[in-house]
Amino acid sequence: MESIPRKNRVLFIGPYPPPFAGPEMGMKLFLESSLVETFNIIFLKTNVRKTNEKKGRFDLQMILAFFRFIIQLTYYILRYRPDAAYYPNTATQTGWIGRDIWCLFICRIFKVKTVIHLRGGHLKLNFQKFNPLAKKIVRLACRSVSLALVQAECLKDQYEGLISADKIKVMYNAIDTREYNNDDLKNYERNSVLFMGHMTQAKGYCDVVRAIPLVLEKVPAAQFYFAGTLRSGENNVFFNQLTGLPLEYEDPFKWHASMLSGPHKDNYNSLGVISGDEKKDRLRRVDVFILPSYSEGFSRSILEAMSMGKPVICTPVGAHGEVIHDGKNGFIIVPGNVEQLADRIVQLLTNPLLRQEIVVQNYQHVRETFDIHRIALQLEEFLYTIIREPD
Repeated sequence: MESIPRKNRVLFIGPYPPPFAGPEMGMKLFLESSLVETFNIIFLKTNVRKTNEKKGRFDLQMILAFFRFIIQLTYYILRYRPDAAYYPNTATQTGWIGRDIWCLFICRIFKVKTVIHLRGGHLKLNFQKFNPLAKKIVRLACRSVSLALVQAECLKDQYEGLISADKIKVMYNAIDTREYNNDDLKNYERNSVLFMGHMTQAKGYCDVVRAIPLVLEKVPAAQFYFAGTLRSGENNVFFNQLTGLPLEYEDPFKWHASMLSGPHKDNYNSLGVISGDEKKDRLRRVDVFILPSYSEGFSRSILEAMSMGKPVICTPVGAHGEVIHDGKNGFIIVPGNVEQLADRIVQLLTNPLLRQEIVVQNYQHVRETFDIHRIALQLEEFLYTIIREPD
């Protein structure tokens, strides 16, 4: 009787929702994709925070989580003997020293081939500010990496000095287009503008608030909706990705308070964190989606908006400069250029024909390029490649 070949075992190490942010949702997509049919997948959940605003805090919970992670990772490797591990790494010194290097060192000790995945666009700039000893340790840890993935061609340099160029590949962000579907692209709330993400300076929240009065001069009926968490400080992004200059911090809570008590309070709507059907319904109804970030890998919220057939205004950070073609399927603006942001919002709100052209292009483009079935096949190929490589 012919024996059935054993499926290769792959250990997925990373966060899982809640919270419902990009890294968590990205992991969830892969764990529910065709990869579970191809491989014997073991999953080690790493996040302990339930909300985005508590991420990155150094406290007793984080210390306990560190030791639990070391024990669990060692146990999972000894018990399941994976052929490979997939691990989304961080972009900060705290993240690397607190978990990433330990993950890579333990995998090296037990000879587990490792794929790391950078889901941001600010590792290179952050790394320049790492402690000299931390830099040496990170470089040493990266020697055992079999493959490193980034979210755009322009992000390959994020691993510069850490991973050899031949081991760096591009894998775009993914979305389940069946879940983010819109059967009526012409049905939407006119003059509604949606910002969805952390309500921080790094995401461009403060710039959007500055742009509101400028937009209302031309479109008095415009309504601005903000979906996300107000956060003080910056846990990950400290630089303008395009210029390399440090960000001058602004407190989003002050902007939020000024809008609630100011002359434009009736045009300002703070939704808090939205997810599930509430988020999909909001995306279907919105007129224009905006995310003027200072640094990104590939924003999941932009993909969600495009999948719903929405025109997007964003900055050319990370993958966005490769995905959004200015004037074709959205608009690209300079980070921090409030006047340009306002002009583009007005242009889309007042030009329904242009908007409709963009809507159709985005709806088709996402399904042809970024659907999870396509991206999962790409990850499958990457995993098989390293598994089959001789030790």
